[in-house]
Amino acid sequence: MSKIVSAMEARQNFGSLLNQVALKEEEVVIERAGKPLARLVSVSVASSGKLDFRDIGKLPNQIWEQQD
Repeated sequence: MSKIVSAMEARQNFGSLLNQVALKEEEVVIERAGKPLARLVSVSVASSGKLDFRDIGKLPNQIWEQQD
């Protein structure tokens, strides 16, 4: 189960959240105004998705477009 924190709490306790994610392999969902914005997971969990920043050139071009 994911731990849910507000964006403010994530900003204030980022180091602690990193430890929870890295050492305990917990997942943290960051919300703003009650809406999920991001998910913080350990590298071991994220690597199962096979995204490696060394392969950044293989990503689709539309992810680099500015969002309004």
